[in-house]
Amino acid sequence: MFRFDIQTAHHKDVVGICKIISRVMTTELSQKQLEEMYTEIIEDIGQIVIIARHARVVAGYIRARRLKDFSRGCYAEISEIALLPYYQRRGGGTELVYGVEKWGGQMLIPKIICNLQSDNEGASALLKKCRFIETRSGAFEKIIFERKIKL
Repeated sequence: MFRFDIQTAHHKDVVGICKIISRVMTTELSQKQLEEMYTEIIEDIGQIVIIARHARVVAGYIRARRLKDFSRGCYAEISEIALLPYYQRRGGGTELVYGVEKWGGQMLIPKIICNLQSDNEGASALLKKCRFIETRSGAFEKIIFERKIKL
């Protein structure tokens, strides 16, 4: 298992994040468009991008955002998680998910959800390892803490 440094992404990390996206995801955006988009995302206080760094290389990242609706209340949604192939299955994904859980706790977000594409077996196994519960095919949820409501 590798030793990863887990930290909130900053502007200097955008190029590394975009290299991961170009390598492991399908996108029609150019490198410049991706960099502009992720610069805006990093500045958005309703979202967080956390990176896993190994030997000064951005090895992976996770992106989550804070949401509210009438049926779920306040929750965090993991919208992206990716690691470079060399770093997959070496503990970085687990540490990234725990990074989102820590952020959620600090932001008083009681629940995290993640909706996967049905064929993403790696991410599905990762979420199960991190004790997420599959609520329906490709949909995962984890309660970080119970919110007490006073009447």
